[in-house]
Amino acid sequence: MSHRIVFALAVAIVLASAGCGASSVASFSPSGPCLADGSAPGAYPDLESLVPTSYEGRAPDKLDSGRNCTKANLGALADAGFAEVRFAGGTWDLGGYRAAALVVFEAPGLTADHVARFYEASARAANRTKVTGVSDPLLAGRPGHRLDSLTGERLQTVMVWPAATTDRVNVVLTNDLPDPKIDAAVAAFGGD
Repeated sequence: MSHRIVFALAVAIVLASAGCGASSVASFSPSGPCLADGSAPGAYPDLESLVPTSYEGRAPDKLDSGRNCTKANLGALADAGFAEVRFAGGTWDLGGYRAAALVVFEAPGLTADHVARFYEASARAANRTKVTGVSDPLLAGRPGHRLDSLTGERLQTVMVWPAATTDRVNVVLTNDLPDPKIDAAVAAFGGD
């Protein structure tokens, strides 16, 4: 799932990433040096296999994976020293403006703290978005982070916690969903 799609779901339902790279003629390729941000179904199948296959009793409406390597899309992650971050995610359209994305991020040295700071900085910098709450709940039995924000009348929630494997971080992004559905999305990751 593109960084654009992942972030926007949490802070307005569409985050920016596809196709803008170091060169205006570069295009996304999942192999070799990262010359352009982007995503595609099947780009990183091993990472996609870590995304929950079911939430709300069904498979995701969209499943893809990709990587970001530009400062524009890495934001606070670039500031923390990351040159490239890979991700895979599934999105569930739940009708109206309600939606959820279940995402896995991966990079050497990546922690839940890094990803949480990325989402908080992005939310605080977004036009028309107001951060309404930041907390550190236990998620799947691990120390995690929760960010709630409003864009217009839309409530976005981002839940971030470490995966069972080092250098991986699980994220749930929701738009206009109540806590029981957010908790169910976190639980969909199981023990990972």
